[in-house]
Amino acid sequence: MGVLQDGPGVARRRVGHQREETIMQAGNGKRGMGRHGGRLAGGLMMIGALVVASLAVRDVAAKEVVHLSPAVRELPADRVSPVPRREVAPFLNLYRIVDDPAVLERARYVVAGEEGQQLMAAGDTAYVRTPEGATARSGARLAIYRPGETYRSPDSGEPLGIELRRVGDARWVRREGELDVFAIREARQEIRPGDRLLPYRAGPVALHFTPRLPSSSVAGHILGVPEGVHVIGRHTLVALDLGRSDDVTPGTLLALQAAPARVSDPLDDATRRLTSAPAGLAMVVESFARVSYALVTEASRPLEVGDVVSTPGREALTSWQRR
Repeated sequence: MGVLQDGPGVARRRVGHQREETIMQAGNGKRGMGRHGGRLAGGLMMIGALVVASLAVRDVAAKEVVHLSPAVRELPADRVSPVPRREVAPFLNLYRIVDDPAVLERARYVVAGEEGQQLMAAGDTAYVRTPEGATARSGARLAIYRPGETYRSPDSGEPLGIELRRVGDARWVRREGELDVFAIREARQEIRPGDRLLPYRAGPVALHFTPRLPSSSVAGHILGVPEGVHVIGRHTLVALDLGRSDDVTPGTLLALQAAPARVSDPLDDATRRLTSAPAGLAMVVESFARVSYALVTEASRPLEVGDVVSTPGREALTSWQRR
């Protein structure tokens, strides 16, 4: 049998078909590579963005981290913690110093209680003599004081002031003839004839006391103890012959020293004076013109009336801060 052979036209058509298939396959290949290439490029961009974001977060974190370590906080030597008023409140407003005796002569005073009673307590009525020209408004409250010791300078004997102890307070009710009628609101002690009625001290109320050293060198003495005790120790209130005229005000710290002892010389019978010894520390809580009241905060030995007070060293602030 003879073999059929294609003609020239058929061969050209086959070649054309093969070329078209080749072109189509190449096009499909390019399109496949384009799809895969786009996915790859997108993935690389996402990875790059994540890397940049991670570095940015790491940089911000590095800037925001604060490393803490233990350290000692140092305060200036002249700065100490203030003392709240409540710690010294029991010692405030109990005593008052009057510089001029005429103040007491012009003050109201208790004559007697109802029906002539001589001892009065809270809730009782007191008949009071009011100096000529003095007036009182309804409901006005006055402090009741009892005159006490007159303090004098240990060096010159000059009067420094009269101590008044607050024993209560009363409210004005009405006028009856020559006398005013007061209702006793508070009585720390029994109210007696002769007790004086004075207005409460005017002025701002300090909420705290800032311990500090005197602005200049001072030297004084313990004049007395308002409570009448003879041996002075810690938490005792004492009166001093230093006041506002010496720039001694509430918060001032003062060194306490036992008065120098006097001894007889065994050979010539002369009196020798020994040096004073440190004995403690006190803080002024109230001050007047020439007298102040101080609270003994440290006492290394018993103290007495006549012992010395003076300007302490700066170590007193450190000692106070450690309390």
